[in-house]
Amino acid sequence: MRKAIAIAFAAAALSLTSVPAAHAAPAGVISAAVTCPGPLSNYTHVLSSVDWLKVRTGPSTSNTAIGQLPGGAAFYFSPSGVQSGGHYWVCGYGYNGSTKLTGWVAGEYLLWP
Repeated sequence: MRKAIAIAFAAAALSLTSVPAAHAAPAGVISAAVTCPGPLSNYTHVLSSVDWLKVRTGPSTSNTAIGQLPGGAAFYFSPSGVQSGGHYWVCGYGYNGSTKLTGWVAGEYLLWP
């Protein structure tokens, strides 16, 4: 019985340490206050084929990334988008674990109906 319990604990420890790098939490989340235009009344998801989607302080790749959302994460956004730098940007929020990230994301990485 003790041997079976020891094997179960060893297996559990191995499963906790073998998280694929693609799904490990990204480093360097920056705190920034972003106010989105209009109500955040629409809902979608980050494409599941995307490992991480950067959330930025403004609608451009030159704006600071404040964090990242994992693929498949829910995203609530404003219907007021902006075309900039070859991307359609939408402002909203999603969660990386328990961290709420509010900012701008490139719309081509969101699931559209």
